Amino acid sequence: MMAIKRLEKGPIPETEGTGSKCKEINRYAHTLVRWFKNHRDFVVQGAWYPDAVFKDMGTSHGLKHTLFLAGEKPRYLKLPDTMEVRRLMMSESKIYKEKTPFIVDEKTNLNDRCEALCHTVVDNFKIQYREEKGNSIAPSSTHMAMRMFILSHYIADGHMPLHCDARSLGVIHAAIEAQWENQVKKCYRIDKDNERFFYDPDGYPLANEKMSDLMKTVEENIITRPFVYAWGSGISSAREYMEAVTQYSFLLAQEMVPTDVGNVNWTDYQETEAVKDFDKYSAMILTDAIDSIARAWLHVWIRYREWGPDKSRKDTGDIYAK
Repeated sequence: MMAIKRLEKGPIPETEGTGSKCKEINRYAHTLVRWFKNHRDFVVQGAWYPDAVFKDMGTSHGLKHTLFLAGEKPRYLKLPDTMEVRRLMMSESKIYKEKTPFIVDEKTNLNDRCEALCHTVVDNFKIQYREEKGNSIAPSSTHMAMRMFILSHYIADGHMPLHCDARSLGVIHAAIEAQWENQVKKCYRIDKDNERFFYDPDGYPLANEKMSDLMKTVEENIITRPFVYAWGSGISSAREYMEAVTQYSFLLAQEMVPTDVGNVNWTDYQETEAVKDFDKYSAMILTDAIDSIARAWLHVWIRYREWGPDKSRKDTGDIYAK
């Protein structure tokens, strides 16, 4: 929901790129927001499907990295400069500075999952566009909106540092996620019966009177932080993008839960030196995750729109082409 808010209220540039690669970012962002608002009710539950229905946590919810003291130096992919976790790790991570080798567990495939979902959503949009209205084989827009929320789950997981670290850290992993979840529950009004948020007049999660400092920071960041459409220098797909995201998430995992802290519960974690930066790291993680979801959604939307409905916008009768 915050990714939709970022696309509507954030500083989205009019265009990005030059020549044949120039994209009308602002117009597409706002037509995507309009489409989402027409099809969002009750599809937010799609964000829970990867856990509650697919249950592919052991393979597709992370890209697990392990430090490996021998081997080739790692090749770090370049995310947009606005990505805060990347900037922080480039300046503070000893692993990054020393180019310590790492290996990736081949059984984990979050980046492949994200790439596949992006293709699937675009393909389903194309089928809907080609088939006559009411055709029983044509996917509904509500179905596509739900799949967008499914995609958001995997993207967000890639930003959770402990989804990218192969160490056995299940206790502190669950404790950190519980802290974030509790903040959302305390700061926003939730329609529990229908498994969605109550909305404010602008159509976004309705905030309570008292917001935590962390949630205030995230809300401010998504409105003020510059928006970059491109995946990053040399990155051309969601797959490569999420590979890059998980690299820096892994580095942050080593900072958030140093080896000498280990797999502790939340009470014991609060007694460690590592906890002092928890809110700072959390704000970066959540803002980066929201930014990435918005970026991926917009790439999917533009790929489809430029393929079909916006190829020739005149007299299409399509409200999203205007």
